[in-house]
Amino acid sequence: MKISQREMFLGVITLAAVLGGSTWWIVNEKIDDWKSKANEIEKLEQQINVSKNAVKMQEAWLGDLLELQKDLRVFDTEQKSVSPDLMTAIKVISSKHELDITRSQPYTEKPTGDLFELGINCTWEGKLEALVGFLAELQLQGAKYDVRTLNVSPAGNNTGRLKGNMVIQCAFTRKPNAGQAN
Repeated sequence: MKISQREMFLGVITLAAVLGGSTWWIVNEKIDDWKSKANEIEKLEQQINVSKNAVKMQEAWLGDLLELQKDLRVFDTEQKSVSPDLMTAIKVISSKHELDITRSQPYTEKPTGDLFELGINCTWEGKLEALVGFLAELQLQGAKYDVRTLNVSPAGNNTGRLKGNMVIQCAFTRKPNAGQAN
């Protein structure tokens, strides 16, 4: 039995159609999986880049944190209350600028990791120049002091004096055997 050229041609066409159809059917089932995997790979690559940037930023932040911690006062971990020392330091700065702190009330100490924060509510009276000088010096202290709340009102009729209160957040660290405060 001899196969004619026409039959051979039809057989090859049929085989090509069957192979092409079965290839399309197999590939078509996998295309959605490939697309989803490609999207997942892209998202993971973006997440890797974000994580790498976060690690770089964390290294910079840790450097900044260590630099800021150098300026903070260090108290002994055994010292029960640091508020008298901090209130005295604030009183010294206020006296230097002739700002009269009439009353100061410390809040409770709050630990934040290795750092500690203590708020002191101060009632004060003085001239505008004294207040500005006091606030400027607190600002120059770096991370040691931060004025979170400041209320100002006239002290009396045409006296040129002001009165009010402010909450000063004092930042410090505690270390064993730190001895005297810095």
